[in-house]
Parts: sequence; C-alpha cells; structure tokens
Amino acid sequence: MKPIGRTEMLFDLLSSPANLLGLGLGSLALLARLAGVIDAFWLPIVLGSYGLGAQIGWLLFPRRRERSEDGVVPPLPLVRTKAERAAIERSLERVLRVVNKDHGEVFDPVLKQPILQLHGQIKILLERMEASAGFIPVEAAFSAKRLALDYLPNLLEGYVAIPTEFAAREHLIDGKTARELLQDNLAVLQREVAKLADDLAARDARSFVAHISFLQDRFERNSEFIVPASHFET
Repeated sequence: MKPIGRTEMLFDLLSSPANLLGLGLGSLALLARLAGVIDAFWLPIVLGSYGLGAQIGWLLFPRRRERSEDGVVPPLPLVRTKAERAAIERSLERVLRVVNKDHGEVFDPVLKQPILQLHGQIKILLERMEASAGFIPVEAAFSAKRLALDYLPNLLEGYVAIPTEFAAREHLIDGKTARELLQDNLAVLQREVAKLADDLAARDARSFVAHISFLQDRFERNSEFIVPASHFET
C-alpha cells in the first residue's frame, strides 16, 4: 500500500472528521468570544478547542485512506463492532417475538405480512451495507442501524401496549385509528429502507464503474487483458 497523492491527501485532511470536529469546536469558542462570553486568553481557548476536536476526531475515526500499488483506493464499508452486531441481532429477534407472540390477535395477517417483510428488508440492507464495495455515508449507516435498533421495534411495542379493540376503533390523529397509523408508519419505514437500498446499489454501481475505468486505463482499451476464447482453442 502507498499513500494517496498530495492533492488528495490535502482534500482528505480538510474533509476529515478530525478537521471538521476541530473546526466545529473552534467555531463555538470563537462565537463565545464574539458574544463576549470569554475575553481573556480567547485565542488559546479557540486554538485549544480546535485541537481538542481534532483529537476526538482522530480517536473516533482513526482510519486513513491509502492507495494500493495499482492505484486503487480501498472502499470504506459499513463497519459494525461485535457488540453492535449482537445488539442489532437481538433487536431484530425482539421484533419477531413481538409479532409472533400471542397478543390476542393483535397482529392479524394483514398487519403481520408487511412487518415481517420490513424485518427481512432491514436485515438484508444491513448485510449488504457491511459487504458493500462503496463508501457508506454516516447518515445512511445511522439510519439503517436505527431502523433495526429503534424505529421498528419501538413502533411495534408502542402499538402492542394499546388494547386491540381500542386500536381498531378510536381515532387518534387526522381521523385515523392506531391500527391505521401503524400501517402508515410501516409504509414510511418501507420507503426509507427502499431508498437506502437504492442509494447503496447506486454507490456500488459507481464503484464498479470506477474499477472498470481503472482496468481500462491500466491495461489500455486495445490490450489483450480480456483474452478471447479463440486463444484457448486447440
């Protein structure tokens, strides 16, 4: 592995979490100076705030982009720690327990089908993100994880707490019952999963195209990198 070029290194430095966190804390200290909150030693405080933010950034995001000998920058896929993976698996299992447990016919087939479908889509999305060849934005990774850890399980557990008859009869918001609101919100989550999956597919496609371009540049378009079948004929 060899380091990336100077221009790319400067870009990575400026856009790195360490620099952004440093600028964020430094800006807050500068705003405090402008607002008159701090007066004496304001410059060391601003510089120290930047340094503190940068240190936090380096500790939280220590990874450095490098380039292989062929000039290819390795992708930065979704990374899940062992503890985080276990927490997600427990949360998804909790969803299945809530749905499959006998709650007095709380989840009839009409409700159960989209819930199980969404459960499977979230699980596949997280697996695809972890195996992705493309860079996963922080926002997308956060949303995917929260879908499994919070959004879906909390939605179901909140609905289960409402008596079945009440959930189907009483209008709560915009003239809709709890059952109707559950269906609406399941649809919202399904759209979010579909959007994240489409974005992931587009990023993987861009990574594939970039690799194809690299191969074409590396071996030239008219080279014999792709050996014709006739080459193997006897």
